[in-house]
Amino acid sequence: MMAGALKVASAIEALTQNNFTVVSVELNTPTRPTINIQTCGNCRRMIENGEAVYFSFGRDTYFGPYRQGQFELGGCRIVWTEMGN
Repeated sequence: MMAGALKVASAIEALTQNNFTVVSVELNTPTRPTINIQTCGNCRRMIENGEAVYFSFGRDTYFGPYRQGQFELGGCRIVWTEMGN
């Protein structure tokens, strides 16, 4: 668990330095923690450059279509959700 927390701390520092906003952290899988970030222009740029991928698409009852993107950073899974796409 401590190793996962250290990975998260390091990844959050790097994300913050690169103007990402961290929304939440999930330590359910300590070997690969998940960090949820706010959608931003950097996310779109990473998709366009092949540095991130969309992995989930669907339709929410209240918000309509959505898609989720992800990339890896320091052993952590970084995820965001785009609504209305």
